[in-house]
Amino acid sequence: MGEDSTWGHPYSSVQTAASNGEECMIISVLAAPPLLLFTIPLTLVDMGIALIVDTVMLPADLAITPSNPKLRPPRPMVCRYDYKI
Repeated sequence: MGEDSTWGHPYSSVQTAASNGEECMIISVLAAPPLLLFTIPLTLVDMGIALIVDTVMLPADLAITPSNPKLRPPRPMVCRYDYKI
C-alpha cells in the first residue's frame, strides 16, 4: 500500500475532495469568476461520490491499521495555487 496510503484513515477521500474543491474555487475566483458555475457543482458531486465510496469502505478502513497514523489527507491534486507574491 505504500507509505502515503490513506487506508485505515476513515473518510480521507472526503477530506481530499473538500480541500481540492476549496483550492479550485480560490483559483476560479482569482483567475476567472465565471468558472465558479462549474467548480461549485463539480466539487459537490465529487464530495458526494467520495462520501458514498468512503462509507462503503468504512469497515475496511476501520479494520486496517494505518501505516502512518499521523498521515494527513493529500494536498489538492488537481488545483494548486502558489500563494507567493
